[in-house]
Amino acid sequence: MGSASARYGATSETKDMAWNPDEQVIVWRGGSERDCAELSLVLTARGIEHRRIADGSGFFLLVVPAADARRAGDEIRAYRAEHAAAPPPMPPPLREHAGAWTGVAAYASVLMLFAILTEQAVLGVDWRRAGMLIAGDVIGSEWWRAITALTLHSDTVHLASNLAFGGFFGFFLGRYFGPGVAWLAILLAGFIGNALNAAIQPADHRSIGASTAVFGALGLLTAYTWRRGPGHGSLRARLAPIVAGIALLAFTGTGGEQTDIFAHLTGFAAGFGLGALLLHKLDVSRVRYAQAIAGAVAIGLLAVSWVLALAVV
Repeated sequence: MGSASARYGATSETKDMAWNPDEQVIVWRGGSERDCAELSLVLTARGIEHRRIADGSGFFLLVVPAADARRAGDEIRAYRAEHAAAPPPMPPPLREHAGAWTGVAAYASVLMLFAILTEQAVLGVDWRRAGMLIAGDVIGSEWWRAITALTLHSDTVHLASNLAFGGFFGFFLGRYFGPGVAWLAILLAGFIGNALNAAIQPADHRSIGASTAVFGALGLLTAYTWRRGPGHGSLRARLAPIVAGIALLAFTGTGGEQTDIFAHLTGFAAGFGLGALLLHKLDVSRVRYAQAIAGAVAIGLLAVSWVLALAVV
């Protein structure tokens, strides 16, 4: 230790205190100059003679006379214990629901069914015309178009994209919320998103596709991740899930000239709002048969919407 002292560039808190390894003891050693200065102030406040030393390897030392070593060590330990930050509470254990694939299969079946009905003009109906979102009509009296439009697609690529992304997001939501609750929430997010989109678009604006609901599912996932994230810590840490969700929205939500960007944005916003509400105010896990009831409501909304759409054809 004596030979090492010659390499130290020292800053002294007490000018007349010379380094003597036989009479002085190192009571703290660390890599943070800020921590060293902070603990130095503690020793100064307690009237303990000491010296701050910066060694040549990036570490900082606090040394005191041997007679004061125990008192200095006690003061440092007491100060660090008093100011130790409490670790943030751990999120509750993740509860996963069974049957997530059931919801994905139902989603894919509905989209494929309407793809066949549309291409084959079953019953002689122009299914796209009957169910597409027409902004003026939605804001008027044909609210169901905000739901029926979710089941229709312009071509195979459009359909495949929504099958892939919707199935991916829907699977994880099915695990977190349960398949019935998850897909009812996705349908409602799509409906609200389409209604909002209709409200801000010109009356003759038209659109079809499940993408509003797909991005509603992304909003739900973002809200879920945010609510399960750290409730403490830096603002950056708390907002990280939201920023990640928006980044994914920007990455996947842009496309060709036919892409309805506003529908993606309103769907994401609706999903995020529903997810925050669902996680903050509602505890569906305590409702008996919640998944079956929610699934039946989702199917019922789709059926009623299409019955109304076909009734005015």
